[in-house]
Amino acid sequence: MSLRHAILVLLQDQEASGYDLAREFANSIGLVWNATHQQIYLELGKLNEQHMVSFRHVPQEGKPDKKLYSITEDGRQELIRWRKTPAGPARIRDAFMVKVAGGQLADSGALLGELEQLSKQRRERLATFEALAQRLDEQGREENLYSYLTVRRGILDQRAWLQWAEEVRQALEHASVGLPTS
Repeated sequence: MSLRHAILVLLQDQEASGYDLAREFANSIGLVWNATHQQIYLELGKLNEQHMVSFRHVPQEGKPDKKLYSITEDGRQELIRWRKTPAGPARIRDAFMVKVAGGQLADSGALLGELEQLSKQRRERLATFEALAQRLDEQGREENLYSYLTVRRGILDQRAWLQWAEEVRQALEHASVGLPTS
């Protein structure tokens, strides 16, 4: 998947400004695909050049005009084409897992400290996913089926990571018991 497709997915139901899209990345789709404000605005420019989105200016008092983007027919056709293409396996890019893999050279105390910080972030993300799932359930799961299914994947992913983290914590604590202290 590319950023362009994430943006087109967000625009398929309603128009939005670059700021609105960045907020949506922070609150919804960003839980499964992240992007910076700069990346979003750059991609919007490219999508506009390729006629996959268009925009209209909305005057604002005391501020520059706001651009509201909407998906075009070319953009809809790109989403249809993209959805028919198999996604392929997800790529994992997790620096902490690399640190664990090379752990024999690491200070297990430092790894445990970092593990605790990452676990805290994952628990917060899990709480966010669970709150989203509850809200979608209350609104009617059938009406929000695809969002609900995405959020469920996020919940399961966070739980699996936290379970792995507990195994790592136990293993590192056990390994450090037999190590001489300096």
